[in-house]
Amino acid sequence: MPTNPFVILGIEKGASQSEILEAYQTKRAYYQKHVFDEGESGAEAARMLSALDNAYQQAMEQSHESATVSGEGESTFETVKQAIRDKNPDAAQSELDKISYRGAEWHYFQSIVFYEKNWLNDSKKQLEIALQMDAGNPKYQRALENLKKKIDGSRPYDREGSQGVYNNNGTATTDRTYSQQTASASDGCCAACQALWCADCCCECMGGDLIRCC
Repeated sequence: MPTNPFVILGIEKGASQSEILEAYQTKRAYYQKHVFDEGESGAEAARMLSALDNAYQQAMEQSHESATVSGEGESTFETVKQAIRDKNPDAAQSELDKISYRGAEWHYFQSIVFYEKNWLNDSKKQLEIALQMDAGNPKYQRALENLKKKIDGSRPYDREGSQGVYNNNGTATTDRTYSQQTASASDGCCAACQALWCADCCCECMGGDLIRCC
């Protein structure tokens, strides 16, 4: 059995942390189905599960070390933070796209950009990825809990049974996603609760806390 963690995971050595996580989850799900098979098939699946766990840990550590050496640390996100403060999610997205190392913090800021664009489901997915990469991070956990409350509290069922969110004018509209990229609703991005949430996220990134109760 190969010892190189990237070979075991079936990805390139320069893969991002999100790619490492995806490869690990895909392979682990496959071998998990066969771990109770009889004979050599089940034994091989058990060996591969153990090897995958070790490979995932090693690959993530190497990816983090590589990012540290290249100088892609917390300061990398300063331009992203500024664009978010300026209420310019497109500029923030452009800055995020320039960052090659996409660890937990990258996905955290991607969630904020999606939130500013009112793509709530995509924002939630990015926060979930961030927590998978950095389990137990209180900042990510608090942001995800607040976002879930936002989604649950602002998506009543319409007459046809589909969930929607309210615009500033009180009318309901279906939740938009990044993949759909429907027409922008800039008024929704300027809602007070969104501004406070994003400002709180930015403050927490810099050691503060705008909304004490969150």
